[in-house]
Amino acid sequence: MEIKGNSRFAAGVVGLILAGGVHAQGASVTLYGLVDTGVEYLSHAGPGGSGSQYRLSSGNVAGSRWGLRGKEDLGNGLSGLFVLEGGILSDTGMTGQGGRLFGRQAYVGLEGKWGRVSLGRHINTLFDVFVPFDPLRYATYGVTAQDAQFANRVDNSVKYTGNFGNLTVIGLYSAGYDSTIANGGEVPGSVRIGQELGGAASYTMGNLGVAVSYDQRRGITVATQGNIERRYAAGLLWSTGPFSAMAGYRFLQGTIAAPTLRSSLYWIGGSYKIQPALTLAAGVYRNDQRQSSNGAMSYALSAIYAVSKRTEVYLNAAFMDNRGTSTSGVALGGSVAPGVNQTGVVGGVKHIF
Repeated sequence: MEIKGNSRFAAGVVGLILAGGVHAQGASVTLYGLVDTGVEYLSHAGPGGSGSQYRLSSGNVAGSRWGLRGKEDLGNGLSGLFVLEGGILSDTGMTGQGGRLFGRQAYVGLEGKWGRVSLGRHINTLFDVFVPFDPLRYATYGVTAQDAQFANRVDNSVKYTGNFGNLTVIGLYSAGYDSTIANGGEVPGSVRIGQELGGAASYTMGNLGVAVSYDQRRGITVATQGNIERRYAAGLLWSTGPFSAMAGYRFLQGTIAAPTLRSSLYWIGGSYKIQPALTLAAGVYRNDQRQSSNGAMSYALSAIYAVSKRTEVYLNAAFMDNRGTSTSGVALGGSVAPGVNQTGVVGGVKHIF
């Protein structure tokens, strides 16, 4: 295998892989990744809603990444494991998730018949269970455009995951969910600063799947540590042959910046595999703020064609209808001027390695 690029970085990657192969007898270490890049059009993308934007964008169907994962059999049904996974902005080559080297996940743990306990940086409990319940499966024009917390990560966390047949249960606690923020957590004498906790469960019964999740975060300063944002979410999934239908609901009670805010997010949609290589999907997402005229409704379409088991081409489109002073853009992390609508279209290639 030939590795090009920064020599010290490449040497470090090779060293990690070789170390796993030499020293971890009875263990496995895997280098893996995904690259997703597309060409995107966005309307009303400039100041005040003026001007369109044409750009290359990364992670439109799935976030570009690379990672290392390993597992060692410790005997008596017990295993040691680790995951180090970094996000890549494949349009620029920069690292994602605030510049972290392993910003997607970075944890070590133990696993047995009783489940898994891991320590480090994890995806949150919403992310854990709701990907199959989003019609666009977390493409950037899906549910994450309405609420980015569905795809967020948590620093300084302890996590339990148990899989028992058709039932999965998850619990998470963090002493500081974002270490890139000054005093974002783990502050002596102030255990509530930056605190996050969550729980989730999913269950499959024949063609029907259900999921529920709870996520809670506190403010990241002494002054805001009493501010709490809580998310309660539930989803339904029904599948038969090539067709799947999904519906979901999330209630947001307060935010760190606006503790009195209340909002409800609803979505519904489905996907259909027209032929083994071609899948179409559509979703409608509505976000309403209580006792306010602010809100947003988005309509999204997706077409994915599998060229091979590892390579796909795709075309996604969405329209975001903002009401009041809502600033939601069609894509995850995007925003527009208050009350301005936006249309987005992106086509690209995803390759798994």
